[in-house]
Amino acid sequence: MLTLADHFALVDAEYEASLKALLSIRQAWLVAILIDHLPDRVFATYRDTAPEKAFNAEDLPAYRTILREQSPALATIFDLCAMRPEGPTLKVVAVEVPIAEYHKLSVEDFMVSLYNQNSVQRVVVAWGDGRQELVHEVLGEAVRWWRTTASV
Repeated sequence: MLTLADHFALVDAEYEASLKALLSIRQAWLVAILIDHLPDRVFATYRDTAPEKAFNAEDLPAYRTILREQSPALATIFDLCAMRPEGPTLKVVAVEVPIAEYHKLSVEDFMVSLYNQNSVQRVVVAWGDGRQELVHEVLGEAVRWWRTTASV
């Protein structure tokens, strides 16, 4: 069985891999699922030995509720991984890239954007009401939140 530190290392490795595959819904799902599983691991590890690290929650659902309130990125990932019909999904869409941010694009994305009216394709979290958010931004925010909150 993986230790908590092993699980965090796996999340980090898979997140880094997902950044090299920005069009892969499969890779983004893997990272989301690994992050969604972190509360279970953290709560199980700390509930008896260091309850303050588990926000002194009485059970896992209460702990996940506290995490949802603490991190909007985690709330999004929890909703995504719940896979409810009314919940968010992942999809690939064309995203406009402002000219001022072209320097952030890879050469390949830069060339694609030139021929596609300043847009590139990306995986987004999409809600039924039309909202969209780049999945890698959500995943990155969740990873950073865990790193600053959990001591592993």
